[in-house]
Amino acid sequence: MKLKPLFLSVCALLALASQPALSKEIKIGMAIDDLRLERWQKDRDIFVSKAKTLGADVFVQSANGNEETQMAQIENMINRGVDVLVIIPYNGQVLSNVISEAKREGIKVLAYDRMINNADIDFYISFDNEKVGELQAQSLVQRVPQGNYFLMGGSPVDNNAKLFRQGQMKVLQPLIDSGKIKVVGDQWVDGWLPENALKIMENALTANSNHIDAVVASNDATAGGRSRRWPHRGWRARWPLPARTPIWQR
Repeated sequence: MKLKPLFLSVCALLALASQPALSKEIKIGMAIDDLRLERWQKDRDIFVSKAKTLGADVFVQSANGNEETQMAQIENMINRGVDVLVIIPYNGQVLSNVISEAKREGIKVLAYDRMINNADIDFYISFDNEKVGELQAQSLVQRVPQGNYFLMGGSPVDNNAKLFRQGQMKVLQPLIDSGKIKVVGDQWVDGWLPENALKIMENALTANSNHIDAVVASNDATAGGRSRRWPHRGWRARWPLPARTPIWQR
């Protein structure tokens, strides 16, 4: 669990919203990409709990992986008069207009974990996602130094997924060039959803007659989706699946 970034987020946004003469309770609008993902459920619970202990009220909405829904929800939060917006964007490329609207109303904006591009945000808290990708690939290569690899990317509209891939390829590309690793498939999982990952992997295993030695993915949701039926394919978990480091092998 990523407690430190969450606490930093809460403290940062409360500092942004605080005014010396202001005694009213701070209202926070939390616009989440998709609460169907367990990761965001946990982050929401920790965030709301910590914000309340610091004297803030949090209004949470989930877009269920739909960018138009998320834009409408953010507009609704603006109309409700929130002091701060915390946004986990589904698509960070399309929110510039609603962010501009929020700024005109004097609302502070914090992008959590995923960047919002072309927008005047006040704060952005995340990880070194490219480094995370490197660590994922390094861990996998230590366990499966050669063979057929399948690359499982995250959401194609999530910039973090692209950064993970850049980091992964720093490690994998030299081994691909040397012939030790053969990439037999490369797919991106819409919305990071487990059910989408499962469909992709079933098709990949069929297309390759089960001859896939290792798979690297970028989060637990995609790994969880694949693992539901993989034991029937002769696969087994060979390494724990901590956050952002899912690895399976034959």
